[in-house]
Amino acid sequence: MFTSISTSMQQIAAKVSGRSSTGEMDLRTLAMLAVVLLSITAPLELSQLIFAIIGALAYAAVQSMQVPTSRVRPNKDMGSCCVPPHSNSSSKPYYTPARRAGVQAASTSQKLSAGPLTHSSGVEVRKPSSQPVTKPTFKSSGWDAEVQELIAQISPSAHSEKVVSQLAKAVQCHLSKYIPEIEVTGFLTSDLNRGTAFGVAVPEVDIVANVSPDVFLERMQGGRQLTADAVSDSKKMQKCTIRFCTNHLVGTGGFKFRRSAFKGLEPKVTLLAAASQCGTADAIPVDFSVNSTTPLYNAALLTECGQIEPRARALILLVRRWAKDRGVCHAAKGHLSPYAWTLIVIYFLQVGTSCGALLPPLSSFKLWKSLGDRKDANSAPSKWTPPNEGPCKKTVGALFKEFVNFFGKEFDVCKEAVSIRAAKRAAPKIDLPIHVVVDDNDESKVCPSIEDPFEAGRNLSEACTATSLRRLWEELARAESLCRSGASLAQLLEPWAPPERASGPLEGEED
Repeated sequence: MFTSISTSMQQIAAKVSGRSSTGEMDLRTLAMLAVVLLSITAPLELSQLIFAIIGALAYAAVQSMQVPTSRVRPNKDMGSCCVPPHSNSSSKPYYTPARRAGVQAASTSQKLSAGPLTHSSGVEVRKPSSQPVTKPTFKSSGWDAEVQELIAQISPSAHSEKVVSQLAKAVQCHLSKYIPEIEVTGFLTSDLNRGTAFGVAVPEVDIVANVSPDVFLERMQGGRQLTADAVSDSKKMQKCTIRFCTNHLVGTGGFKFRRSAFKGLEPKVTLLAAASQCGTADAIPVDFSVNSTTPLYNAALLTECGQIEPRARALILLVRRWAKDRGVCHAAKGHLSPYAWTLIVIYFLQVGTSCGALLPPLSSFKLWKSLGDRKDANSAPSKWTPPNEGPCKKTVGALFKEFVNFFGKEFDVCKEAVSIRAAKRAAPKIDLPIHVVVDDNDESKVCPSIEDPFEAGRNLSEACTATSLRRLWEELARAESLCRSGASLAQLLEPWAPPERASGPLEGEED
């Protein structure tokens, strides 16, 4: 009885709240009110009527005191293995539509470099930028002099190393409030003060948080719930940890969310660290990941290559800068990753130079003892003796010209594999999958086979697309042609820009 009366009163109240802008109820609403009250009260005695009205008013009062709740639905792109916490925290999850819209609006006015959008046909098209990156200029003249000047510019400085170290400490200090056992490490591959094309798309800084999945699960039992599917799947657990950390870094840590890349074997997000937070002139883009090993492998290889042969480290930095400026190292778009480019350069210095091998097989690297196969952990690095062709006096600039010629013309993508463990020109191993794509003409194309030396059976070109493969060969051919014609380094590194946008909507846009 009480419920029916209160329900009727709430319906009537809804009618009243829907009155016209003049503030007067229409005649039909008044008539309905009278009929409803008469039909309810007619069969009742006076005492029953009084108690019914009192009960209905009390029920309505209790209902009005309850605060309506609404569930926050995670964005489809971010997955749904983590259930948003039901807490009174003022920081909203970074993947909510409201936050994503705000981040996109903010990033539109603070773009650091031009970046491509993807047309519905899969072809990258130009995206306007408020701060377009121009081609580099050099004080030196001549190819080799320009190369040396660039290497000096992009080599990580002591100041940049210090900034990244402080940034990693700041991230650890903030996240340790929620996960005290967490450990954060920063990796830097190029100087922070040298802006490049696609600077945000391919950051030079990696921030890696390391935490045991069991520890994370234990911490989450107190506030955030995880689905059973996420608990049983290590990859989903890793993604949930990234979401949790990013939520706090963006919500209260002073970072801005840029994009996520969760489809790869090592999921990550790209964040912007504020200039005031880093003590730099501009914001710093960083790739944030959890329990990732690739940044460690990449840094270890770069360091030891420089110890064995200083030109090797310089050539890796030069090739990665060229690939970045020309738009062929953005892994999220299907291109080869910076890590893959590092392995390609090492392989070239093992098998492709005209003056013999400049680097040994991976088994002769000191890092192999600690990072390689567990069965080789107790064996000493094999001793390597350089070939007897005599000392190679080629400059880094000359080695770069040989590099683009080797991979553009000599390397047989159908019969060879990039393997720094084997350090010889040979067919891919039986356990290395071959990645094949189909182009617009329905022709099958084989992508380069690039073996991950630290994970058997993993081909680092597995994310390549027909478009990215075509762009790879185009850029190698362009670089070889410019080097052969005696072009300057500034011409070689002129930032690549996608073609002008064709008619029709882009992915993610509406007509």
